[in-house]
Amino acid sequence: MKTLTDDAVLHIASFMDTADMLNVALTCRRFGSAATDDLSLMERGAHQLIESAPTHEKNWVPYKKGTSTTWIGLYHELLKLRAPPSFSSILGSGINYVNKKYHVYASLREQYQQQQLQQAKWLLRRRQYPLTKHSIAPSSSTVSCVAIGNHIMSHGVHSVKFTMTRVEKISFGIIRPFDEYWVNMNDVSCKDGFNPFESWSDMIDATSSRRKHWGESNVHCCWYETYPGSCQWTDWETTSQTIDDWCGMEHALEGDVGLLLDLDEGKLSVYKNGRRLGIMKHGLSGEYCWLMSIQGASNSTAVQIKRGYLVSNRV
Repeated sequence: MKTLTDDAVLHIASFMDTADMLNVALTCRRFGSAATDDLSLMERGAHQLIESAPTHEKNWVPYKKGTSTTWIGLYHELLKLRAPPSFSSILGSGINYVNKKYHVYASLREQYQQQQLQQAKWLLRRRQYPLTKHSIAPSSSTVSCVAIGNHIMSHGVHSVKFTMTRVEKISFGIIRPFDEYWVNMNDVSCKDGFNPFESWSDMIDATSSRRKHWGESNVHCCWYETYPGSCQWTDWETTSQTIDDWCGMEHALEGDVGLLLDLDEGKLSVYKNGRRLGIMKHGLSGEYCWLMSIQGASNSTAVQIKRGYLVSNRV
């Protein structure tokens, strides 16, 4: 060990992930516990990796002096944000993964066709048997679901691109991160449908452990409704969501919808097939995840999530 210089150890650390850094830090005091106020070797390695990152990535994980945050912890958050965006959670009716391995695609089941079959069977039974007062036609089957992204964004500028086939009543936006435990416990109960604008009591339970990271903004769920292009948002306290028009508002029925979230300026911008429409929402702060929502659609679609292009949002 004495033949390994600090520079050599730091060079080796540049090839490690955060789990490896932590394991090495536990082996001896030299690697994991600084004798003075200086950083340990593994902390120095993580610090150097963050400092060598592009400026927009460094802004994702700002260091706050006086907190218990470690450089290894910040580097771990940076690596998670570097990972390709995916749909880490899906809730509601009529939705499933197309590619389970990468969680990149979400699509709707042929729920509408199933409803049509049920309707035909009901009509056939109605002809065969007298209609009684207890006979009720099956209700119209529509999709009510959300897909939530894997990135938890709290600082800096982030972008995403959603690609969709033509579909009605689809929206893209941001939402507060859910507790993983709540998602796992309520996955089955949400199969009848899930709308974050209507399930306020569920939203309070789903986000309770992360509320301290929300900042001062009361915008807890906000999305771009592709038709007619309006901005819808909620604070999960009022009786209905707020619907706003905004400068540059346009509908987008198919193709690409891009979002640019600038948490340094508190703004969310919308792009349509690569063309900037404008800033849809101001006053954002705290943690958010990407969101895709379909509420009331009766036709099938496929949605793909990709990393978008970072462009200036500060207009």
